Amino acid sequence: MKTNWRKTTDDLILVLNIQGFQWSKEVFYINVGVYIKALGEAQNPPEYSCHVRSRINERDKPCLSLCNEILEWFEKHDSTQKLKSLNSENGLPVITIVDAKNYLDEADPSNQEQESP
Repeated sequence: MKTNWRKTTDDLILVLNIQGFQWSKEVFYINVGVYIKALGEAQNPPEYSCHVRSRINERDKPCLSLCNEILEWFEKHDSTQKLKSLNSENGLPVITIVDAKNYLDEADPSNQEQESP
């Protein structure tokens, strides 16, 4: 059974993972992530290798609401520019590796100090 799906853009790979719960077939986790291509060479990274990661809470949600929440998460994180904005607002998920934050800081001109004349 397929448990990972990916969408590739010019600079990112968006990853959706459905993780089963080992003690119950009725419980599962929905993991989402963004792999920044500039920080690695993976072509099909697993969710746990993503630079920006999160888990969607699926408890007691109707399927349509859950799908909408997943789509909204990916829409919010689907470009380097959006990631830069989230980074500058401290809005990235808690599970964001330091290398990704540093890369987004360096890539964002608004975070760089201007040289004085």
